[in-house]
Amino acid sequence: MGQANYVGNKIKRFRTVRGWSQEKLALQAEINTAFLGHLERGLKVPTVTTLRKITDALGITLAEFFNDDLTSQVSKDPEKQEIIDTIVLTVRDLSVSELHHVAAAVHEMSMLCDKK
Repeated sequence: MGQANYVGNKIKRFRTVRGWSQEKLALQAEINTAFLGHLERGLKVPTVTTLRKITDALGITLAEFFNDDLTSQVSKDPEKQEIIDTIVLTVRDLSVSELHHVAAAVHEMSMLCDKK
């Protein structure tokens, strides 16, 4: 995967985890919506300044953006790994108490799946 596609895919992944449209991220990052679309499709590569605007809007650091090891590569299946990473990104800002509730719910759901 080329550099532009790598960066574009990462931007899209963090954006979609938050349930944001391209328009919302572009507005939050103060960049042009069409330009964001070009970034996500790998047609353009952002400057460091633009990438910083995007990561700030997403509420993540550049280090988090480039961290390809969110969950220590739990799965060899890329599709499954993407889902796991999405879950991690979704719950990472929850309190310990909230995480206990999420963990309990996930455990209960997995038990139901095992019974099928």
